[in-house]
Amino acid sequence: MSDTNTGLMSVRDGSAGEVDVRQYDGLVGGLREVFESGKTKSIAWRLEQLEQIKKLIIENHEAMTKAVGEDLGGPKLRGIAEFLAFEEAEIAIKNLNTWSAPERVPSKTLLGKAYIRKEPKGIVLLIAPWNYPIQLMLTPLVSIIAAGNCAVIKPSEMAPACGKLLEELINKYLDTSCIKVVQGAVPETTALLAQEWDHIFYTGNGAVAKVVMAAAAKNLTPVTLELGGKSPVFVDKTAKLRTTAARIAMGKWINCGQTCIAPDYLLVHESLVDDVVKEMKAKIEKSYKPSPAESRDWGKIINPRHVDRVERLIKTTTGTVVMGGLEGINREQRFVPPTIILNPGLDDAVMQEEIFGPVLPILSYKTKEDALAVSKKVCKKPLALYVFSEDRAYIQYVLDNTQSGGVCVNSTLEQVSNNNLPFGGVGASGMGSYHGVYGFKEFTHPRSTLEQDTMFRRGPGVPLPPYKEGLYDLAVKATITGFITPRQKLALKIFLATASVVTAVKIIGPKL
Repeated sequence: MSDTNTGLMSVRDGSAGEVDVRQYDGLVGGLREVFESGKTKSIAWRLEQLEQIKKLIIENHEAMTKAVGEDLGGPKLRGIAEFLAFEEAEIAIKNLNTWSAPERVPSKTLLGKAYIRKEPKGIVLLIAPWNYPIQLMLTPLVSIIAAGNCAVIKPSEMAPACGKLLEELINKYLDTSCIKVVQGAVPETTALLAQEWDHIFYTGNGAVAKVVMAAAAKNLTPVTLELGGKSPVFVDKTAKLRTTAARIAMGKWINCGQTCIAPDYLLVHESLVDDVVKEMKAKIEKSYKPSPAESRDWGKIINPRHVDRVERLIKTTTGTVVMGGLEGINREQRFVPPTIILNPGLDDAVMQEEIFGPVLPILSYKTKEDALAVSKKVCKKPLALYVFSEDRAYIQYVLDNTQSGGVCVNSTLEQVSNNNLPFGGVGASGMGSYHGVYGFKEFTHPRSTLEQDTMFRRGPGVPLPPYKEGLYDLAVKATITGFITPRQKLALKIFLATASVVTAVKIIGPKL
């Protein structure tokens, strides 16, 4: 994901200024007391809060959609993408009793009992991004609550309308003794990271993730990092052209390309390049009439600085701009047109950096091996990877020879809407995952528990000294080699088989 929290970058380069790292001691200390009281461990409390999240969305979806429009523009329908937490809450409510129940596992002794307790981790810091400012705050919050944790939420200062509204709604609908919202930028985020947490959940870019991880390391705090990378789209010569173009267009242009799993660039078989370019251009012309600049369905870049960043990617490319481009970019209006670049150089900034904007490079390839080599050179482990093909062998080849957080075949973005699938990265695209039961597990400590019998077994699991000669050999036989050799096992099998035959003859023989 692109620069999600501008403030933290200045922490990284030492320009953040003086920060009172102890300013949130009281807030975190208060949450610690509440957590240790056992309040959030109650299943009834968790279910009530999850129902309240549903109620929050039901009663305020119009206001939430309006806030998204103020921060990011686009059509009213864009607001729907922010409400995935509603389904997450429904799934958690339906399954919470099952998820949270102790899990029995086999015990090594006859009367002993072994099981796994599903225990909340404690106090979670949730640092949310600006690109889907409601969804990417409420969805992980559902998992945090379902697992029985307290939370401090830090909205992105780059989406101020959504941040302000969510603070008001959370304070109105949720239990504020357990769930807190902290607004701010560099000093506030830095001070929060200086606190001792039981888990930190961050959505953003890799550079800031290193700052978060370094802060977490001081207290050995586990982290979930939802990042990004350059997510490739492999287009095989067997791909259905119109379906492919439509589904790529949906994934790329929604939210002006400011989506962490948006198609970043296309790898298209050379036989289809011209047709793919033609179809992609046609989809833009049809969708955003009379032009993207005048269409109410085209959104805004988050701020002028990001307009400058995307403009630089276009300006410095060695490829051919076949649609959109520099003409029409308006910094004040936060407008960048949908832009298609044909065959940029792999050393171009547009192929080196995550685009996170409405720019789509298209590269041609001759063989699937060529396409694979390019994808690995550009980004070895992206957050998402897309394949369009009707050839099962081609699909399997790509899946078997790549790594990514997730994959979607013959569509884009849809993998994140399936709550039965974990959503998360690998390597530089992130660590940890959530959605559905995977979110519950992410914020849960599986506590191994063994209860041993004391009625029939009085001694310890390992005898106390003094030890007799030969006890080591006995222990090796009991745990590793067994009490008889492979040759003895074979002889025993032959003996038992022979005895069975002799017995059968004695029983059946007289009757014949």
